[in-house]
Amino acid sequence: MRNWISSIKAMAVCCAMILATSCGQQAGGLPEINGVKGPLLNVVDGQVMLTFKFLNLTADAGLKAPIPETRNSYMEFAPNIEDGGMLFVLYLDPEDLQNVDIGIGDGNTLPDGRPVPGVPGGRLQDSLRIDTPWNNISFYYHQKRFGIWMPFGFETAGMSGYWNMTYNNKNVGFLGLVGSDEVRNYKAGGIVFLNLDALKDQKLQSLIKRSKRNPHRIY
Repeated sequence: MRNWISSIKAMAVCCAMILATSCGQQAGGLPEINGVKGPLLNVVDGQVMLTFKFLNLTADAGLKAPIPETRNSYMEFAPNIEDGGMLFVLYLDPEDLQNVDIGIGDGNTLPDGRPVPGVPGGRLQDSLRIDTPWNNISFYYHQKRFGIWMPFGFETAGMSGYWNMTYNNKNVGFLGLVGSDEVRNYKAGGIVFLNLDALKDQKLQSLIKRSKRNPHRIY
């Protein structure tokens, strides 16, 4: 089980395109990753559903786990019976993400102390960071942002930096890549931040309301 969890973390760099897509379509503008389709943005049961298809990845088991500090948001990894390979899906409840109590909030860096890419000073102020035992995945909660950090099990060939994501010509978040540090034995990784205000987009809100009236139907 540990091996395939490491694989989905490596693939999760695709999250760079969160909400940068039309519903059910894959966004462009970023380098393609061989064997990966997505993310595909849909809405189901009042949740934003982000789907990633990993066509060259196989596993004998799946995983379903809650996203910390939320009541209805979760992530799932399961066999893809339609196209083959595996699916990695995030089910995000907008109210969950906007109502997380961050307490007094702290200035958080990456879990290993390195600066957060794309954030002035490398420290996300007034935030709550929750480190999990799921292969060192961490979640970030902020009044205006929701983020996830995933260390990779492979090198990024010296690649680092961050890329803004847009939707309807508006900035909705960014992806940050952090290269490995062999001297201090730090792994490469990726962090994705979603601007919570993007969930207030009128078109997206309309679909969310419709999906609540029609349970189990994917839009």
